Amino acid sequence: MHRSTADLKTLALELGLSQSTVSRALRAHPGIPETTQRRVIAAAEAAGYRPNARARSLATGRAETIGLIFPLERLQLPETNFVDVLAGISTVVTRRNYSLLLSPFADDEAAVLRRLASTKAVDGVIITRPLVDDPRIALLNQLRLPFVVHGRSEVAEPYSFVDTDNDNAFERLTSLLLDYGHRRIVLVNGLAQFRYVDARAASFRRAFAARGLTPLPDAIEFVSMTEATGYETAMRRLAGPERPTAFLCGSVFQARGVYRALREHGLEVGRDISVVCHDDGVRGVSAADFTPPLTATSTSIRGAGEKLAATLIDLIERKVAEPLRTILPFELILRDSVALARP
Repeated sequence: MHRSTADLKTLALELGLSQSTVSRALRAHPGIPETTQRRVIAAAEAAGYRPNARARSLATGRAETIGLIFPLERLQLPETNFVDVLAGISTVVTRRNYSLLLSPFADDEAAVLRRLASTKAVDGVIITRPLVDDPRIALLNQLRLPFVVHGRSEVAEPYSFVDTDNDNAFERLTSLLLDYGHRRIVLVNGLAQFRYVDARAASFRRAFAARGLTPLPDAIEFVSMTEATGYETAMRRLAGPERPTAFLCGSVFQARGVYRALREHGLEVGRDISVVCHDDGVRGVSAADFTPPLTATSTSIRGAGEKLAATLIDLIERKVAEPLRTILPFELILRDSVALARP
């Protein structure tokens, strides 16, 4: 097959398959065996075949484009998991022969959503960082624009989401510290308006309550997910009248700041004070690479991005009729940052 003449018909003849089978294989249709999909994709790549986007759009009535809606500030943060989420989304979008439209907003996200729905520039959208009571979900249902939420909200509206199991992950981390005799535990959490932050705080309290215990009255710190806030929080708490015996951090960035503060106080992690965290598997910052290696619950944020894109495209192509709700599992990895509480 020559790159200059490769088309769907030629590709189908070369493979001994029907054009419809080849077309569906290239779109990762669930009715096509995975071995056939791999064979077709490999042949298409070798031949330089690219589906005619305009022809597909006319045939399907879809733009074959999904939108990722996010606050502009996420591109400006030095510490963020946004690129890892984007990498996962991009992987699936490419595999399913869709395009990705990035739609940042400065303040009025609702206006962006209304514009995308009215212009039909996209077939559906992914929204991120849901609030405890998120009004975007009702708006998108009203606009009849397919969507998936990265995370959950407490609204009664039907919607699809992909979320980390924050509820159980932070209960496990708290219970681990309690098992080691820690009672003066500080949770370095995220900003209070987000649902995942609320879930983590509730899990922390639940782990104490399950043992008939009560955390410190000011045990939970609601701060942004940065090294600077982890450092500032730890410095402030270490200077207080009742020094914590352990820190539970919402991200590896915060944990990195806590480690730095402890070093400046001449304290050794895993001996003098214990530290645990949640690790999204962000490139370049791994809990396993801390000194000492950091105990963490771990999930793949890139895997979450892949699941978000796959779920949205399945909704667009009507391969599923009901909202899809995915809660990603986590792994608890015990490393050297935890020890028995010291008096």
